[in-house]
Amino acid sequence: MLRHLALTLRRWGGWLLDAVYPRDCFFCGRPSGDSQICQACYERLSLARNPACLICGAESAMPEGPDFVCSDCLHHRPAFARAFVAARYEGDIRDLIHAFKYHGGLWLTDDLVRILVGVYIGRIVPLRLGIDAVVPVPMLLRKRRKRGYNQAEELARLLAAQLHLPYFPKALKRVHTGVLSQTRLARGERLANAKRAYRTRRAEPLRDRTVLLIDDVLTTGATCDACAHALRAAGAKRVYVLALARPLFL
Repeated sequence: MLRHLALTLRRWGGWLLDAVYPRDCFFCGRPSGDSQICQACYERLSLARNPACLICGAESAMPEGPDFVCSDCLHHRPAFARAFVAARYEGDIRDLIHAFKYHGGLWLTDDLVRILVGVYIGRIVPLRLGIDAVVPVPMLLRKRRKRGYNQAEELARLLAAQLHLPYFPKALKRVHTGVLSQTRLARGERLANAKRAYRTRRAEPLRDRTVLLIDDVLTTGATCDACAHALRAAGAKRVYVLALARPLFL
């Protein structure tokens, strides 16, 4: 409760400071207007990626064609129809996400959503996928209380508002499975544990909708696969994933 109050005060304090003093760029420290990243540094952000899997967005180290599908998706087709990833999880993008996620950097939300909006307009809109709902990947309640916020929810809320799409922040819930961390689990174990960890709270509003699932970093894809499985079980027509970044695996 106290942490939530502190974060609320930080938001209001940030808005007050923005009204009095110009912002400084996260990277170069120069005045950056109404953004946390000046235009010059924003244009230098590396959003380039290698050819990526048409389904899960995993990059390939090889010069693949436009219909490339990775071996993981060939052996286990995820419950989501396709994942869209803005950038590789490294360098400046990783620094931005780390500050946003682990250091209370809610002031970076607008700039990170700006990146997501670019991907949505440039890569999703031309496909005419019929997106009509936005859902964030949920977080364990105790973890959210400790951090003070769910970074995926912060991104999804603002993205939905800017795109004028229905937003369902409580569509999914994260439950404890007894596994503290999935990082040391084999892929099959991660998938099985993730499917036990995510459930739908309110199924009816999602029925027959095409859902855009939002996360900050897509790692192996097990979490988004499990969330998409739960959403589809609740009646969602299709699920697509939009994430800021993904590490290079292939």
